[in-house]
Amino acid sequence: MKVAILIVVLIAAHTSAVPPCELKEVKDENPIKVTPSWVSQGCWSADTSEGREIHLINLNLDMISSFTMDLKNTVPASIILNSNKNVSLTLLNENIYAKVYLIRSNSWITVTGPDNTVDLDLHAVVQSDSNSLLGWAKSKFGAVTSFTELIDPQSITFNAGRGHSQDCELQTNFTQGKYLDYLPVNTSVEVKFCRIPMPLKAKEEVHIIRHLPVDTMTPRLIEVNFTHHNPSTLILQGPNTTTWKIICRIDCKFKSNNPFIIMGYQLLPNSPNLPASYEGLLKFAEADSNTAPASYTEISTDSKRLKVYMKSMTNTVFSIAPQLPSTSLQTTTSPNKPKTTMHLYLSPDYRSPSEGIVEVLSNKTIYAEVSTSLSMEGAELDIENCSLRARALGMELKSLDIKKETCNPKTCSSRRFSFTLKPVQEHHSQRWDLQCFTTVTFMSHLISREGVERGLKVIKAVSTLPPRVFHGLELGAVLGIAFASFLIGACLTGALWFTHTHTGSTVKRQPVPAIPPVSENSSANHSIGSTQSTPCSSSSMA
Repeated sequence: MKVAILIVVLIAAHTSAVPPCELKEVKDENPIKVTPSWVSQGCWSADTSEGREIHLINLNLDMISSFTMDLKNTVPASIILNSNKNVSLTLLNENIYAKVYLIRSNSWITVTGPDNTVDLDLHAVVQSDSNSLLGWAKSKFGAVTSFTELIDPQSITFNAGRGHSQDCELQTNFTQGKYLDYLPVNTSVEVKFCRIPMPLKAKEEVHIIRHLPVDTMTPRLIEVNFTHHNPSTLILQGPNTTTWKIICRIDCKFKSNNPFIIMGYQLLPNSPNLPASYEGLLKFAEADSNTAPASYTEISTDSKRLKVYMKSMTNTVFSIAPQLPSTSLQTTTSPNKPKTTMHLYLSPDYRSPSEGIVEVLSNKTIYAEVSTSLSMEGAELDIENCSLRARALGMELKSLDIKKETCNPKTCSSRRFSFTLKPVQEHHSQRWDLQCFTTVTFMSHLISREGVERGLKVIKAVSTLPPRVFHGLELGAVLGIAFASFLIGACLTGALWFTHTHTGSTVKRQPVPAIPPVSENSSANHSIGSTQSTPCSSSSMA
């Protein structure tokens, strides 16, 4: 009995899941940078209103109830403050160049210190939406020099200053410039990581990042910047309040049980049933015989936003850092929505694209290729429809029947198709605009829908038969025909002369009868005429 129990224990121990590596807490010697708060979005431009800079600070508060502001600007500037909840502001100094505007709606900002503030009433819907708030400020003040959305700052130092762009347009991956510094509230971040040896048979790396809940009620955004050189997949697991923002430098695949943001669009979870345990996630990563887990990371934090920088498994490095405030950092731009372009070709080899306005015959086949800047597995570009619009009329005239070619089933970032212009052959206009509407989807989620256009000059085809070409006779042939004609004419003339001379001598030897008087009887004339017409009969009668 003891032996049987021992055997069962040994078998259970042998078959139980053994962690392939030991999770270790990331220390300071590792290249990991962490700050508890950052600028979530914003913009910085050179735009001013009547020589005065306009700076809007939008406060996204969760952990603080008060903050301070130090006004150090030496140029005329207006500072507009908005907050998502009631907060107390202490102005540390009075600045003759600064004027502070406080937006009041569902939330209020109470000020202590120098009294140089102005209250502005604003509708709650506009106050709570950053894009609407920016649009309102541009309309109200005539320009916006900067827009900064800060999360839980303990203090703000305002310096003023202009950027370089012509207009202030919100960027979701934004770092404030020298016009503003801030000190974030204290928070904690704990990171554990291990590298897992890859089996030789595995063809694809799997990197697992798990967000452990500290407070499941607080929404958190974790941005993952993933750079890799080998085929790789990200597995992102977290509580329901987690949202992942994914930035891939090249094609990448990922699975998550949480909503995720890619190309500026928030999409629903694509793997809602991911296991919520270390062992379960490892088994999930090994489900495919071609893949194997290469690293595992656990993140525990009470910060609302984090950044995770990850490189390829060849030399895996994690850097987890909401942006440190620094005046030396430059503004960066987040990936925009996919850009779609269209090129036209006059041959099916798609080698030489036609530039500018393309000149084509109305009965010829035109070849086109539409491409999108979004190139990763799961992305698909499709062409909804194409039509022609006469420039002279300014209206859509005819839909085109297009023939699509097959596309790569994994990454369909370009589509080829062909069509003819026969529907407009009888129309008097020559200048046309070819317009095609395209859609870009990622894992069946619509990312963008937009139209692309190209100009055409249509030349009407009169006939499909080749034109008749007359080739003139050579000089030798012309002279030969003329000489032959001369010989034929001379021979005919000789023959006629010969006939005339022989026939004329015979007539002269015949006697010429006398013509009777006119007064004789007509019957006699008839008789005489008959006698003259038959000389042989007359001689026989004699």
